[in-house]
Amino acid sequence: MTANLKVAVVGAGGISRRHAEAFASTGRTTLVGVADIVAENAQALADQHGSKPFGSVTDLLAEADPDLVAVTTPPGSHAEIAIEVLAAGKSVLLEKPPVLSLAEMDAVAEAERSSAGSVYVVFQHRHGSGAVRAAELLAGGALGAPQVAVCETLWFRPRPYFDPEWRGTWVGEGGGPTLGHGIHQIDLLLHLLGPWRTINATAVRLDRPVEFEDVSMASVIFESNAVASVINSLLSPQELSRIRIDTTGGSLEVNHLYGYKDADWKFTPAPDAADTWTSSAGDDVASSHEAQLGRLVDDLLAGRTHDTTLASTRPTMEFVTALYASALTGQSVRRADLVPGHPFYAALNGGIDQAKLTESFAP
Repeated sequence: MTANLKVAVVGAGGISRRHAEAFASTGRTTLVGVADIVAENAQALADQHGSKPFGSVTDLLAEADPDLVAVTTPPGSHAEIAIEVLAAGKSVLLEKPPVLSLAEMDAVAEAERSSAGSVYVVFQHRHGSGAVRAAELLAGGALGAPQVAVCETLWFRPRPYFDPEWRGTWVGEGGGPTLGHGIHQIDLLLHLLGPWRTINATAVRLDRPVEFEDVSMASVIFESNAVASVINSLLSPQELSRIRIDTTGGSLEVNHLYGYKDADWKFTPAPDAADTWTSSAGDDVASSHEAQLGRLVDDLLAGRTHDTTLASTRPTMEFVTALYASALTGQSVRRADLVPGHPFYAALNGGIDQAKLTESFAP
């Protein structure tokens, strides 16, 4: 690969600008194309970055010949676009959530196996320096053994947020705050604590005009026997993103909203325990798109595998799937059960009739 990575963006909505700006900030990429079914949106983003607009992924792939395609369309189209890009032998970066079901994830994984390209997923909270340090210290036992954790995504989205026709629907958005919002903190929690075993969950729709939940809660047991509570809300005016992990050595906590810095992390040693939380030895890297996409560009140009692969994010999609399955069936769900043939493998709503779903999400 050359010293300048050729990138393209598919989908010219709001989040696409963050991708384009993050790529540009590396100084090691060329934006060779922007595709969107709305011509003026593609034109606007392309003009902003000196690139060329396209009306379809097919045209972009044929003419622009990118090394990497960032997919920033509504989630319902991610799998189809990723498979087309992989068929052309190109690599894909999927904005979260990567897909809408485990079935879609496995279909993309199958396409990846027969492609020269690879699939990566945007979970930027893994890539801030605070999380990098936390993951290393937890994995090495320096902070003690995790026992109890809390994971909170308490956000606020007013009713007009759901005005776009794809929002608030299973087909377009795929799910509520569990899939589209809390997935950031869920992914970071799993990145820090490792594999989970079982989930018991509740999901309700209290106010927003959506087909699914606007609040969900889960009780989780990990393979390490640590336990955690997880809450996702779109009804919380005082917004907060928070993870707290209580270990045998102390309490590790990060409080932020849409991205943290090192100062947002705190470790409180247990009584009579040593303070084993060390300051960052390098730069203070915020958990931004710039952090992850900069690392992704470095990795691809160096011929390395970027660590936030599609496969590495499957446990997160399994967690989301299990939360919906538990909430809608009223039963505990084991990670080991989420295989082809499980009622929720093909769709997060379990294929349940919408009328019944409406009743199921009633408080």
